[in-house]
Amino acid sequence: MKNNFTQKILKEKEFDSFSAEFLYKTLKILSENKKKISIALSGGSTPLPILRILKKYNLNWEYFNFFMVDERNVSISNSSSNYGNIEKVFFRDVNSFSYSMINSNYSIEKCAINYEKLLFSKIPLGENKLPIIDLIVLGIGDDGHTASLFPDTKGLSEIKKVVIKNHIPQLNTDRITLTYPIILNASKIIILAKGAAKDKILKQIKIGKGDHFPITKIINSKVDITCVLGIN
Repeated sequence: MKNNFTQKILKEKEFDSFSAEFLYKTLKILSENKKKISIALSGGSTPLPILRILKKYNLNWEYFNFFMVDERNVSISNSSSNYGNIEKVFFRDVNSFSYSMINSNYSIEKCAINYEKLLFSKIPLGENKLPIIDLIVLGIGDDGHTASLFPDTKGLSEIKKVVIKNHIPQLNTDRITLTYPIILNASKIIILAKGAAKDKILKQIKIGKGDHFPITKIINSKVDITCVLGIN
């Protein structure tokens, strides 16, 4: 792992409160320097209790635009919707803008195209003409996937588009996801991970045996990354 990657290892019982405070401090610094801040959030169960705590902090929430890292091909009202679940515990309680990847009026392919256009319209572009997201919050799956970039899927080789439909054969489903080009263009990344399986993945990456994990390309990038790991 490179010098731009730092890891904070905690007991699982401390994980949620520490992660919420760490996110708060990161967002506070951003809000002191900018009035239009872009944050991309991952779904799943890990961030939900953290966001429940985070919303209680006093921040200039109106400065923040929240985007999604990835999404399942379901409506917002579905219990599997990343956006829907975050909305219930966080978005509806903070005075920020948030943007779902899914619009039930459109196909998943069209939703991906529309979301890419949204990112280009809402977020400043870098010299490479790609949006620079201020902070992306990622997770790690037990198979080393991150966002909806799963092992052995076509999305891993995408080099131009920043939002795509990615077919996940091992789950027999399609998902919308951010791609490496925009993830690796972020100003900062925070990885939130819990459990022995994630610890094992990170240790394999550290000794150079994790090239088959999609998260490895991100960890070994030049982006400023902090990983908060909770283990028993």
